[in-house]
Amino acid sequence: MKAHCERCNETVEGSFRHPRMRLVARGYLLFAIPIIPILPIIGSEFTVSLPLLMFYMLGMGPVLAIIREPATCEQCGAFLPKPAKARPSGAR
Repeated sequence: MKAHCERCNETVEGSFRHPRMRLVARGYLLFAIPIIPILPIIGSEFTVSLPLLMFYMLGMGPVLAIIREPATCEQCGAFLPKPAKARPSGAR
């Protein structure tokens, strides 16, 4: 990922601290999509399913922290700003 480093004052290659863990974290978030249709059943079953769902929700905090972590400069270690998203041609 190329980005502009404020400390180095040049365009540098940026990297994330845990690139493989970021892929696992994204998969962790997508795991909940098939569960959505059966949430009423999970909510009504208090002995196994509801505690398992609560453990899953406890893992959301660390997962979101990994995904939101900014990239760092490989030369000096400074945090790099996120690249600006390209606007559609008709947007102002």
